[in-house]
Amino acid sequence: MEYSDYFPYPTLRKGQEEFMEMIYKNVKIGRNTVIEAATGFGKTPCVLSSILPVAEEKAKKIVYCCRTHKQMDRVIEELKEIGKEKNVSGVSLRGRKEMCLNPVVTDFTGDTASALYVCKLLKKHNRCKFYKNVKENEDLFFELALKFSKRAVNSLEIKEVCRENALCPYEVTKEVLREADLIACSYLYIFHPGIRDNFLEAVGCRLDDLILVLDEAHNLPELAVDLGSDRISLSSLKAGINEATNYEEEEILAFLENMYEIVLSIADDIKLEDESLLTYQDLISRFTGKKSQFVDISTEKAIEDFSHYMVKRGEEIQKDKLNQGKPPRSFIHSCGVFVSNWINVRDRKDYCYFIERYITRGGVSSLRLNILDLDPRNITNQVFSSAYSIIAMSGTLTPLNAFCDIVGMQNYESKVFASPFKRSNILTLISKGVTTKSPYRNLEMYRKLVQKIMEIIDVVPKNVAVFTVSYSVLEGLLSAGLQQIVKKPLFVENKGSASSENDILVKTFKALAKKDGAVLLGVMGGRNAEGEDYPGDEMNAVVLVGIPYAKPMARVQAQVKYYADVFPGRGKYYGYYLPAHRKLNQAAGRAHRLLDDRACIIFLDYRVGQPFVKNNLSKWMTERLRILEDKEGNLKRALKVFFDM
Repeated sequence: MEYSDYFPYPTLRKGQEEFMEMIYKNVKIGRNTVIEAATGFGKTPCVLSSILPVAEEKAKKIVYCCRTHKQMDRVIEELKEIGKEKNVSGVSLRGRKEMCLNPVVTDFTGDTASALYVCKLLKKHNRCKFYKNVKENEDLFFELALKFSKRAVNSLEIKEVCRENALCPYEVTKEVLREADLIACSYLYIFHPGIRDNFLEAVGCRLDDLILVLDEAHNLPELAVDLGSDRISLSSLKAGINEATNYEEEEILAFLENMYEIVLSIADDIKLEDESLLTYQDLISRFTGKKSQFVDISTEKAIEDFSHYMVKRGEEIQKDKLNQGKPPRSFIHSCGVFVSNWINVRDRKDYCYFIERYITRGGVSSLRLNILDLDPRNITNQVFSSAYSIIAMSGTLTPLNAFCDIVGMQNYESKVFASPFKRSNILTLISKGVTTKSPYRNLEMYRKLVQKIMEIIDVVPKNVAVFTVSYSVLEGLLSAGLQQIVKKPLFVENKGSASSENDILVKTFKALAKKDGAVLLGVMGGRNAEGEDYPGDEMNAVVLVGIPYAKPMARVQAQVKYYADVFPGRGKYYGYYLPAHRKLNQAAGRAHRLLDDRACIIFLDYRVGQPFVKNNLSKWMTERLRILEDKEGNLKRALKVFFDM
């Protein structure tokens, strides 16, 4: 088969031939493929080898969606290996902010969408010297673009060359995009509607020209829900009020002050403790001065028109701030967009409204209004309905049919591939006698959990991670004495810490693997349990304390009810149980990242042994699984045998 000519390594691992043949045949006929294969299987070189010949034959472009920059760089590294024998080209595309050299964008924008908008303003008003240099040095610009478009290149390589020549890295990269066989980029470039339109225009393609690879695809449902949702806080409203005052916008000022008081009154009326579902009328009717079950059509139209005015005025303010050399952000604009969105989804069953009480970074209690998209397919179908062929893959997609239902994948073939890890390198244990089930969360249970965790830490040679279901359970372990009795250095994940602070914590934890080891205490679903890899001795054992079932809050209840209507008989499974099992699965897979990694996975909750939970764990974890009786020393003995082998 053609794909074998592209595979860059002399030998194939078990299952790789079948993996490549499956993808190759499906892409040839425009069918989708959904695959679960563990980290270490070699998915990246296999999928590249399978689709590159088809892309060339059918004149399609490959867009490889990744979750992190490290994964994008990995794709380009594998493409470079293929490029030693084949004429292939590709580029990794970082966000507009990461690729920009202009300090207005790098210092004053928070995400890709805002960076895109500010970049447009800077170019339009001739305020970016790097963009101007592109126009004034076209020969150099095209020379660099041509050079980079003939091979696989990392976007940071382009950025450094552009820095030396004072050219816009993004403009050079855009030119490379049109010629490249493959683009490795964030999911946002494909699934964020506004960013996607600009991306496709820059690439010069339509969706049906693309072969899409979705790496770490288990993240897609949550990403899609987030992209389809919106929220606004009291602090944003307050900032909008200050902005309206500064720009002498009396009508906007009165509107936002009224809205601020409305949010407070809603919370007071329902005696809000955490969060509560709202109706469309709960917000809109109160603009007339009193709550009502009905909204006058003329009032609704007036509010809708005024929200559009706020959006337009906000855009003018953004331009004005840019001209003044200030961060071009407008809270009037974001408030207007939120009110407009609230009105736009008023008759849709796939959205819900709710109000929540939350703690700010400063430790102060505040309020937020939310518009929640209950159906990931509102976002994914915009892509799936048009893309030529899609390959969705991850190490944790089980059960595949549930994933496909939730994201709306159709016309697909799916398969779970066997693990490449030696069975002797994996030990999965479930301990009876412990749980984090709500009725049992007391000091006695926490002390019992700590005792079992200490059995594990005492035997494991180097680093151990302990991931709990929540920060409250994490605190419960600390209150039961974990910090006082653990002999290795203990690193505790802080919910409110900045990314830079957390990076230092994790880096220090990993470094101690070269000494006597350390313990990392964090939460499932958090940045350290999903966003990090710990190969080798960086994690000899991962301990999972409980099953991260969500509190039955308003939004969870709304999600379950919606899925019950859309997927009869599977509402609670899809909306409540499965998200928790996926988080459990993800955290459990942190220790096995390389083929020769030898590590244990220990579940400290008897419920994991029940088929309902166990069957949603990846097969490679459960192939060598033991359930231990609740006896002191059982964990220590089982682990000692494993590590002494």
